[in-house]
Amino acid sequence: MMRSGPPQDLFDRRPLVALALLTLLFYWKLALSSQFTFLETPDLAYQVLPWYQFQARAMHSGVFPLWDPYQWTGQPVLGQMQPGAAFPLNWPLFLAPLQNGYLNLRYVHWHFVLMHFLAAAFMYAFCRQLGSSRFASVLAGAAFSFGGHVGTVVWPQMLHGALWIPLIFLFLHRMVARARGRAGLWNASLCGVSIGFSLLSGHHQAPMFTLLALGGVFLYWFLAGGARRARLGALLLVALGFAFLVGALQLLPALEYGARAYRWVEAARPIAPGETVPYYAQYNLGLFPLSLLGTVFPKAHLTTDPFLGLVCLSFAFFAVAAGWSLVRVRIYGVLALGAIAYAAGHYSLFHGVLYAATPWLDKARSPGHAIFVFQFAALALAAQGLDLFLGEQEPGWEVWRNRILKGLVGIGLLSWILLFWLYLNLKFETDPGDRVILSSLVAFLLAAVLYGHHRGRLTRGTVRLGLLLLLVFELGIPSYFFFSHREDPKRATHLKRLAERADVMRFLRAQPRPFRFDVSSPADWPANLGDWEGLEATRGYLASVSDKLYEFSGWDWGRSSLLLNTVYVVGRAPARPEQREVFQGAGGWRVFRNDDAFPRAWMVHRVRQVRQASQAAELFRSPEFDARRETVLIGDSPAPRLEPCQGESQVEITWHGLHRIRARSRARCAGLVVFGEPAFPGWQAMVDGAPAQLYAPFGALRGVATPAGEHAIELVYRPRSVYWGAALSMLGLLGCAALGVWCRGWGEEASAARDSSAAVASR
Repeated sequence: MMRSGPPQDLFDRRPLVALALLTLLFYWKLALSSQFTFLETPDLAYQVLPWYQFQARAMHSGVFPLWDPYQWTGQPVLGQMQPGAAFPLNWPLFLAPLQNGYLNLRYVHWHFVLMHFLAAAFMYAFCRQLGSSRFASVLAGAAFSFGGHVGTVVWPQMLHGALWIPLIFLFLHRMVARARGRAGLWNASLCGVSIGFSLLSGHHQAPMFTLLALGGVFLYWFLAGGARRARLGALLLVALGFAFLVGALQLLPALEYGARAYRWVEAARPIAPGETVPYYAQYNLGLFPLSLLGTVFPKAHLTTDPFLGLVCLSFAFFAVAAGWSLVRVRIYGVLALGAIAYAAGHYSLFHGVLYAATPWLDKARSPGHAIFVFQFAALALAAQGLDLFLGEQEPGWEVWRNRILKGLVGIGLLSWILLFWLYLNLKFETDPGDRVILSSLVAFLLAAVLYGHHRGRLTRGTVRLGLLLLLVFELGIPSYFFFSHREDPKRATHLKRLAERADVMRFLRAQPRPFRFDVSSPADWPANLGDWEGLEATRGYLASVSDKLYEFSGWDWGRSSLLLNTVYVVGRAPARPEQREVFQGAGGWRVFRNDDAFPRAWMVHRVRQVRQASQAAELFRSPEFDARRETVLIGDSPAPRLEPCQGESQVEITWHGLHRIRARSRARCAGLVVFGEPAFPGWQAMVDGAPAQLYAPFGALRGVATPAGEHAIELVYRPRSVYWGAALSMLGLLGCAALGVWCRGWGEEASAARDSSAAVASR
């Protein structure tokens, strides 16, 4: 039997294969070559890579990293969120083979490419849910993954949070379309699971912006739901419940840590726990109105990247102009405008009202990053517009087609005229001139392809190939700025700093442990070399620090750093007269030893108790206070009963790991063993195998009371927030699977999906 219709090609038969090939080709610099990297930025080279290195080393030693002892004397990993320890898709990267004990950047690059393929695949599936053709969905998926915010955001944790938005909305559509059946309940759980994975990503901003968008779209359906409102509201609660359950592994530790941490937010000072992020801290982190030019021309933005390109903008505009009667077009047209209004930050009243009225939204301090919601909505429109443009025409559409063609030609001509004027006035520059001229060429060629289709002079296959090539070419224009050659002397400046002081690191690694090191000028040593080298650092390059430790360090840094076992300081000159030079490396860098640094643990036999931290700080700074013999406890909790003691008490660290510290104490009378380790919920103490109370000397450290004699002390990190979070996340995943079985597995859901697609496409 003869098959009617045009012949099927790769996009029709194997769309995911087509997306995989496009992803490999677009990211060839990372996937097919070892000469380039996306990691040449300060945050990635100095912070993210060391985080990944620490987690990879821990997992290769058979330990899931919960506590990072190598930065700021020790911080909870999951509580900080940004290391991405809770994101399951990071775990294969951490378990990948190391190269000479360090992360193999080739695997980091491949992981990055894989995440972009997932973003493309999710966007493809969402557009298919809206009823778009396979080809239009492939183009939208490629544009979502390769361009704009998702294609150029350098922080993996933000990419990992944003890539789930198409999948979240896909299941939202299915949930609404099948609200009265079992499949509606299962799709609600799948929507929640997708939100949960976004929450596990390692950053809170993308999930918060996605939830705002979801709330707005759901509100429309709820108000239009009539008799279905109660059912829709119940399904939304189910989705949010599953989102909390699946995201609990990240949410619970983050909430615990956030209530006990200072955070740097580009304000005049760090933000204290529970304090609202000031509105002025967001002024420079929104989408500047001038950057709207960047939706057309690549890299024409100041902060975040709003780029869509002429190919996608043309079809998105046609969808709005010709398909406004379609509900899905109106929904995503309004969502795109709302996202732009929010991303504009303090320029927009809409953003200010949401900032003031929405709980915790002040914590999403970079409103410009919400631009990915705009791009998601605009690309959904572009897929719809492409099908309308290439499909059977309705009366009145001819006018809009002609206007788009004239607009493309006008943009191209205006660009050439402007560049020629700059050339005549001796203001001609290759950057951004080259990008503008390439965009104008895209405008001319796109107009030619669309005109050829309109006149019937190009075949269906030729038009599709032309649109695909133009899209990939246009999205690839700014790729030079995103990928750096690893030997480019002008751009390869950050990664090498991880190894340029290898002689100093070798010296420190050879010293007996435990000890901590610090740098006299953090600006000269910006990288988190503690995490990178597996050496405990007193300070580091972090976005937040536990509050009591930060406050204690501010009492008198010269003294408090000694109590934190800062034995070595790296610098060009000694920071204090008592320091003794022990090593001189290349470039004038030297290592100085604090011979008066405290050991990692010591015993005191006197405790002073005060009510306020300010009183403890004043006492600590007084010249007569001797921290080797006495300590301070803050608050009204009973202090341990200690005894004055003749002779020296001894404390020896016998084991020091990520989550466990063992020590042995010897004393003639009862004392308090003070550990130069930061206090934080989750740490537990045992003396001779029996549970013991854990005190907080100076409000920031750990202390264990021991009776006279010789005793074995053990500190173990067992954070309830992590254990409960892991249990709830597993419960959420199992609950979703159970609902799938209850809905008779994939067979019924496939039927439901087809019904849903038909229902949405018919509107």
